[in-house]
Amino acid sequence: MVNAFEVVFFSDSHYEELTAEISYKGQILCQLNQDKGANAVEVEFFADSRLLAESVEMKFPLDDFMKVLSDTKTELIA
Repeated sequence: MVNAFEVVFFSDSHYEELTAEISYKGQILCQLNQDKGANAVEVEFFADSRLLAESVEMKFPLDDFMKVLSDTKTELIA
């Protein structure tokens, strides 16, 4: 199930530091940013970004999502 998630790291003019975007089956879920430091990574959820032509069920195992968040945070602050 974890493979249904995609993480893209990029530099966004709205943030001072590197940002990571997490998508599920092509639908943006959230962004992580470390503008307040490595010990204060923030998550911002997007309910209406990149709406897809077909509906994507936003239901997945919590453990898979927690792993993606954790792995992404680790890579972001490295």
